[in-house]
Amino acid sequence: MALRAYLLVKIADSVDREGAEKALRQVEALPEVDFADPVVGQYDLVLMVETGESVGAVAESVSRFSWVKSVETLKITNSLDRHRSAAA
Repeated sequence: MALRAYLLVKIADSVDREGAEKALRQVEALPEVDFADPVVGQYDLVLMVETGESVGAVAESVSRFSWVKSVETLKITNSLDRHRSAAA
């Protein structure tokens, strides 16, 4: 079963617009990334990832890029699982 998650990525302050565009292309090239969108707000990129292994491993590979300031992982859960944990 594939695991899916959103990764919220902050780009280092030293990265200019051209560098941010290059960063976007780099993450889009990763096989686990379904899509990558630039956003305005606390984070700079939102990635949707899917993997058969570990979401944490994908987040770790993204965090290794020199332009990454931080990565936060939001794992996607089955709505039934979410409902069960709220009722417990």
